[in-house]
Amino acid sequence: MSTTTHRGVTWVAILGSLLTFGCGAATSPDATPGAAAQETAAQGGPAAAWRAVVDVSVATIWSKPAALRPMDAPSAANPVDIPLWLSRMTVSDRRWLVGRVQTQALYGSAVTVLGQRGRWSHVVVRGQRTPLDPRGYPGWMPTRQLTGNLSALELLRTHPVAVVTARTAWLRDPTLGRRLQVSFATRLPIVGRLGNSDLVATPNGGRLAIRTRKVAQYSSLGAVRPSSGRALVRAAKGFIGLAYLWGGVSGFGFDCSGFTYALHHRFGIQIPRDADQQAVHGTPVRRAHLRPGDLVFFAGPGGVGFVHHVAMYAGSGRIIEAPNTGSSVRLVPLSSVDATYAGARRYI
Repeated sequence: MSTTTHRGVTWVAILGSLLTFGCGAATSPDATPGAAAQETAAQGGPAAAWRAVVDVSVATIWSKPAALRPMDAPSAANPVDIPLWLSRMTVSDRRWLVGRVQTQALYGSAVTVLGQRGRWSHVVVRGQRTPLDPRGYPGWMPTRQLTGNLSALELLRTHPVAVVTARTAWLRDPTLGRRLQVSFATRLPIVGRLGNSDLVATPNGGRLAIRTRKVAQYSSLGAVRPSSGRALVRAAKGFIGLAYLWGGVSGFGFDCSGFTYALHHRFGIQIPRDADQQAVHGTPVRRAHLRPGDLVFFAGPGGVGFVHHVAMYAGSGRIIEAPNTGSSVRLVPLSSVDATYAGARRYI
C-alpha cells in the first residue's frame, strides 16, 4: 500500500507545510466581514473569525491557495462540476492530489473563516474533527464557494431534515428542472412539499425541491440515528465500484477515512476525519467480537506503526473499503489483509 496513494502516512510529511494566515476574509470576493468581525475591529481588537456556509455541492479544501492545475477549474467554480473534474483525470492526475487536497465539505456545511488571500479563504470545516485545529479541518477554498447567509443553518435547528441517501441527487426548481447535483449525506431543512418532492431551504436563502425517494426524512437533526451497524453497511454497499478520490468525502468519490467518516455522518454520528484519529477514539473491539459497522484499521507489518488505512467490517469475515488511488470501493475478506491488521473501534 503506497504512501502516495493512502490517506494517513503522507500526513506525517505534510503537517509541517500547513499554512496559517491572519484573519480578515470575507464570505464573497467583494463582501465585508460579518457583524461580529466588524464589531471586534471597531473596538480596536484583532479581526475575528466568523461563520460561513458552503454554497456549492462539494467544496474541495486545499493545502495552499491558488495552487491548482487548469484541469482542476471545475472543482473551484461556483457552481462546481465534480463529474467533469473527475472525468478529466487519469490515475496519475489523481495521485497528484495527495498532500495537496486536505478534505472536502458538502453543500450547506458550516465553516469558520480565518482569513483571506486574494480570492481564497482560509477555513476550518466544522464537524470534521482533527488534531490539526480544535475548531475543524483546516485548509483553503475559493471564497466564491461560500455564503455568509446563515439562514439554512438556523432552519436546520427548527425544521425537519432531509438527508441524501443516494450517491448523488438533484435539487430542482419549481418546474422540477435540474439545478444542482448534491452528494450523499447532504443535510437540508425541509420547509414544504411539492408533489413527490420535499421543498428544502438552500444555503443562499432559496428554495429547491428534491425527490423524496432520494432522501431520508427526520423530524429533527437529533433524530438522525442508525438502527444498527448493519444500516451503515447497507449504505456502504451502495458505493461498491466508486473510484477512490484522495480527500473525498462525497458520493462523487471517497478516500478510505472519508468513506467511513461520511457513512457515520449520514447517520448523525460524528467521528474524526482521518484514519489515525478514528483508530484512537470510539470503543476498542476485539477481532473475535467484530460486528457489522465496526471500523478496522491497518498499519505496518504485524499491525505495528502508524495507522494508514481504515475499512468497515461488513460481517461474515469481510470488509468494505476505499483502498487507494486507482482502485474503487470494494468488498473483500478481512483475512486478505491480515498482515497489517491493527485493531478495531466501534462508534455506534
